[in-house]
Amino acid sequence: MLSYLHIRGLALLDDVALELGRGMNVLTGETGAGKSIIVDALALLRGARGRAELVRQGADSARVEAQFELDAPAQGRVAPVLLELGVDQGEALVLERVIGRAGRGRSAVQSILTTQGVLERVGEQLIDICSQHEHHSLTHVARHLDLLDAYAGLEAQVVGYAAGYQRWQAAVQAEADLRKRASEGAARAEFLRYQIEEIERLDPQPGELVTLRARITLLRDAHRWAAFARQAHDALYEADDAIAGRLAALLDEARRGADSSTLLAEIHEQLAAAQVACEEAAAAANRFASELTFEPGELELAEERLHDLEGLRRKHGGEVDELPARLEAMRLELGEVEHADEHLAALGERVRELHAVCSTQAAALHTSRSKAATGLARAVEAELEALHIPRARLEARVELLPDGQLGPRGIDRVEFLFTANPGEPLAPLTKVASGGELSRVLLAVKGVLATGDHVTTYVFDEVDAGVGGAVAEAIGRRLRAASQQRQVLCITHLPQIAAFADAHFRVEKHTKDGRTITRVVRLSEEARVEEIARMLGGSRVSGTAREHASQLVAEAQRAVRKPGGRGKSRPAARA
Repeated sequence: MLSYLHIRGLALLDDVALELGRGMNVLTGETGAGKSIIVDALALLRGARGRAELVRQGADSARVEAQFELDAPAQGRVAPVLLELGVDQGEALVLERVIGRAGRGRSAVQSILTTQGVLERVGEQLIDICSQHEHHSLTHVARHLDLLDAYAGLEAQVVGYAAGYQRWQAAVQAEADLRKRASEGAARAEFLRYQIEEIERLDPQPGELVTLRARITLLRDAHRWAAFARQAHDALYEADDAIAGRLAALLDEARRGADSSTLLAEIHEQLAAAQVACEEAAAAANRFASELTFEPGELELAEERLHDLEGLRRKHGGEVDELPARLEAMRLELGEVEHADEHLAALGERVRELHAVCSTQAAALHTSRSKAATGLARAVEAELEALHIPRARLEARVELLPDGQLGPRGIDRVEFLFTANPGEPLAPLTKVASGGELSRVLLAVKGVLATGDHVTTYVFDEVDAGVGGAVAEAIGRRLRAASQQRQVLCITHLPQIAAFADAHFRVEKHTKDGRTITRVVRLSEEARVEEIARMLGGSRVSGTAREHASQLVAEAQRAVRKPGGRGKSRPAARA
């Protein structure tokens, strides 16, 4: 569960820390106080894109830090990623995300810097966010297939199918490319032969261009450098007054007094080193002179080869060192063109084999989806009954794609059909459900999928939009029931939901030094009743509102203590 959250420099949240507990944690407050910014902070820990405009005015960066207490199953889910990072795993896990005003940021797991992608892989195992806008995702038909697959537990099969589909598509593209090259026929083969012969004739070697340029530079000044080498060798070693001979005399003289004076001993040591250096320099000059011997016309030949290699490089692009790899690729392509019929036959066979595998997998997915569709519909209907849409009907319609074609997710198109009114025909959910109904359908789907959901913390951001009264109480019961299995963090404007909280926080705006800041305060039982009364009655809290608030809290607690505490609904079945 999320035990500690610290947010600094994020929009209105200058410096806010929350210590959360197990069960149902509720955040309330006036509109615009900054409640949803807390959800934005948690979304950043799930890898959401960091935007510079999120950084508070006057701050260089925004920082979000969270500590999670992990049970054994949660530790097992994040273990593979932590193992890749070389992170020590324990019962506590700390995630951190920094967003810079200049657009640069960083991510860390257990104080070890990592990428945003790795942070997302960890965060999605810990937090699930259900926002006030997410019910609009139900209006996207493509999302319905994802929900059905999640209910049926088909995620692994879908991933396996997608990998096979990509291999099939790659083979189809390779066959099309080869067929196009083969259609060019003899002209393409002749062109490849010419280029291959040209590269083979020059036979460029790795690093040759650098070596050749250095050799040409040396050859162009060979006479000057040869004279210098001879002069250096003579001055250092061969001449009558050569430096090596003079150093030898000085060294012999210093040797005689080295035992009597430390300074003479030091001079003797330095002269010995100078004599060695002098002899080595003379030997190097002699070797250099011998290397400067060259054949007549060598410079012209080197310059001509340099010209040929430069021309080849410009013609083929890239660097000369890349030409051997380019040559091998052209040889392979020529072989394909010359034996196009054989290669086409082999590729065609591979395309058919991969298509057959994909078709088999897609058919299996279709069968599983068709079987699971009814179970999903009945389970969602049961949840909707408890959410005060008692006779709602839902159908997860599974249809084949046109002509049974294979798509990236198989051969199926899934769409939810819905009616909230008895006697009315089913119609696309995207067209007939109101905002309040969409919110409840989303909660119902979340409730159904929760049996296979392993995240430790659910975050609900004002998913109660468009409802009230008895419906709000039913949603509160549902959220409280969900909190028995995992931690729930709920942002709400409805007192009927806030009454079910295990821990109640109020988000409030204040002005400090002319700047607006947001604080989050954990409420005592007395302050909690006062906050619920405010939610009931507005800015002026009357005695009647306080009495009503106390009654709401008491009734919620009694409902929680009842066996089951979930009303008339039955547990959602899982396919």
